[in-house]
Amino acid sequence: MNFVPTFGFGPFLSTVSPKVVRGNAIAGFIGGLSFLWAFPILFLFNIKVGEKLLPIEIAETIEEVVEEAGEVDSEVVAEVVIEAGLVLGQAFFVGMVVNMILFGVVCYFLIYTIIKKYRREVLRFVHKKWKI
Repeated sequence: MNFVPTFGFGPFLSTVSPKVVRGNAIAGFIGGLSFLWAFPILFLFNIKVGEKLLPIEIAETIEEVVEEAGEVDSEVVAEVVIEAGLVLGQAFFVGMVVNMILFGVVCYFLIYTIIKKYRREVLRFVHKKWKI
């Protein structure tokens, strides 16, 4: 969920989303909160991956906007800014989708392997140490 700009609703969406697919809402909430701090890094990562997959140059696009902003004609400036926003948005969206799929699959198999390997040890520890 942290690859998507949720504007503060990430923990809520991380809790509701697993309920829709009959998953663990508490695990979703913890997962949503645990990487909340990393959103700026993931945002940049989305743009970088999108820039690599799409043949655009973000630095040139930004320079073009700055050059056009110096002109007096506000219609030309608005058109260039909107076009640059769409190009950057497209790069962000493509990077976001690729990152979500890639990291989702990698994290799933990594956590599945760890749980499968250490399940018995964790259950023994919980049984001995916790008084339930």
